[in-house]
Amino acid sequence: MDETRKSMDIELLRADIASLKVDAIVFPSDPQSHDNEDRAAVVTGGNLLARFIIHVKIPNAEAPDADLQLRAATRSALERAEELAVGSVGLPAIGTEPFGFSIERCARAMLTATIDYRSRGRSLQRAVFCLFGQEEYATYERVLRELEG
Repeated sequence: MDETRKSMDIELLRADIASLKVDAIVFPSDPQSHDNEDRAAVVTGGNLLARFIIHVKIPNAEAPDADLQLRAATRSALERAEELAVGSVGLPAIGTEPFGFSIERCARAMLTATIDYRSRGRSLQRAVFCLFGQEEYATYERVLRELEG
């Protein structure tokens, strides 16, 4: 990695994802969707503050290799954000309801993928985890400290 380039920041915020001022937000695909494509899909942000919405396929927590699949979905979202040449992306705890991941499992999978991706980003400068409640925020904060140890 070029030492003069700053790596992507990982931020945690307690907020509603729809109110987040970022270039793109990540949202789970409809769990009833029969789309077999694993690549994240992109649509415009419409009336949201974000210009783009990146839809990712989220596994059910009971699926074989569910944690690996959730990490792959997170990585796919970050890759799509990079392809869009955006500077910031907002990520909610996408594996929780209705997909069945505990907050802890979701945090570990998503943060691991984001930390692993951090040095590969070029345009992507900020990954903002938008966490709705105090429990989500506290769990993500603790897991992020552990992983960055």
